[in-house]
Amino acid sequence: MKLKQSLLLIITTFVLLVSTNSHAGRQGINFYYGAGAGAALPEASDPAPIGEIMFGAEEDGWALEIIGYTSTETGTDNNAVDYSISGRHFGIAYRTIERHNNWFKFKVSSTTMDFDNSNTPIDYETKGTSYTFGWGIRINREARLEIDYNFYNSDNLNDPVHIVSARYFWGGSEYQGRDF
Repeated sequence: MKLKQSLLLIITTFVLLVSTNSHAGRQGINFYYGAGAGAALPEASDPAPIGEIMFGAEEDGWALEIIGYTSTETGTDNNAVDYSISGRHFGIAYRTIERHNNWFKFKVSSTTMDFDNSNTPIDYETKGTSYTFGWGIRINREARLEIDYNFYNSDNLNDPVHIVSARYFWGGSEYQGRDF
């Protein structure tokens, strides 16, 4: 078998296995929205505190998410490299079945990240792929909290950017568990 055929077989098998453990048949399309905060850590710089807003459409454990984020200006030891970050993620996410008010999330996103250097005229936009692993907990019937680790890799950057964030959001899949 050629490499392309092997990859197609592996991906198809993975999707079938994941779908057997999905929320299939339990919910229709639902929308959710929320806000979050976290920190972005480019390899060569100090961490930048970020704020996020999100919107998503979810069905049977799969979701399309759009997340916009921006950071405050981050000071470093060298004033010439003070910076801020802004950008967006657009990706497909999978949430495991909620058990005991918890779930895990896996996401792959197309990401744009803009670096605005404060004291130099050098600003640049990067485009790449983000890989996210997260854990979520239901706060009440209508609200959920997710804590995500995001690994962003771009050909325009020498080193990856790591982002850790917590997001509080409303809506989404219908609550099926015990009463609060």
